[in-house]
Amino acid sequence: MKLRTTKKEIKENAFNILAVGYCELESLLKYESPFAYSAGVYGWSCDYYQFDGVVISTGYSPIGSRTDYQETRDVNEKASHLHDRSELRELIGDFVKNQINR
Repeated sequence: MKLRTTKKEIKENAFNILAVGYCELESLLKYESPFAYSAGVYGWSCDYYQFDGVVISTGYSPIGSRTDYQETRDVNEKASHLHDRSELRELIGDFVKNQINR
């Protein structure tokens, strides 16, 4: 079950937030569950996932630092060929580290 929250609350409580567009990490996050979501006057805005102290915001209106488009696309393509949760979790960790360190 994910909780409804505001973008303001996420910004106040998370140091590192990565913004990813809708479905850009669909394959990478297929086995993960968001801990929260935000909605605005037009409905759902984004979901929030947390990995190693970093929040990934993904949706129509995500918040945070934009991820590198090509790297995001490449990692999602690589994830589409993986079906083992531990391999995907490792790939998520690598992706988050690369985005934070760029």
